[in-house]
Amino acid sequence: MVTVYLDTKDSVLLLSKDVSFHVLYYILIQSDMEHNYWYADKVHKARIMDKLNISPPTLDKHIASLKERKLIIPTGSRGKYRLNMQIFSI
Repeated sequence: MVTVYLDTKDSVLLLSKDVSFHVLYYILIQSDMEHNYWYADKVHKARIMDKLNISPPTLDKHIASLKERKLIIPTGSRGKYRLNMQIFSI
């Protein structure tokens, strides 16, 4: 289990050289923490792209990487992901 702090700019996710973890940091901030869901809608994706200065295809690549690592799990509903709470604690 990994503990993630979102209230600091020195988050271990932002210090990583892997930009997918930077994307995960912003996904966690945008998530519905009560139900552990993240909605990959235009607004959320645009905010991440602006923060990280990346293109839509690059963001999609990082989201795919997070899915492969099972950090976010598709729910079956288009654009809705569940955070894998067995891996980390927020």
